[in-house]
Amino acid sequence: MKKFVFILSLIIIVISNNSCKKVLKGFNQDGEISFLIRLPSIAQSRFEAKCVTEDILLFQVKIQSPNNSVQTIDFQNQNFRINETFIFGNLATEDGTWLITFIGTSALTNLSFSKTQPYEMVIEGDDFE
Repeated sequence: MKKFVFILSLIIIVISNNSCKKVLKGFNQDGEISFLIRLPSIAQSRFEAKCVTEDILLFQVKIQSPNNSVQTIDFQNQNFRINETFIFGNLATEDGTWLITFIGTSALTNLSFSKTQPYEMVIEGDDFE
């Protein structure tokens, strides 16, 4: 009887040990990193962004303007916590679709990412004409 209890206990320990293993994913169910981007002023293209899904290590941000000029900003794997705002860019404002690419690593899963998000900049004309 003691042998049966010992074997049963061993089986329960092995099963419970294996059931506690988890694969860490980002906040989104699909594991995709997401950013929120805003432009505080149209005086210059100086963007604010924050990762809204998890903590990240940011390597670079590349900004492509509608006229295809590109600016690369190095962040050298700077750690940003979820929803922590960072500022980048300093180009002339221009109507159209800007492509902003975030390159880095998830602090949660240690997986690399390269996420490109479009930003539609609309500069309205003078209302006093």
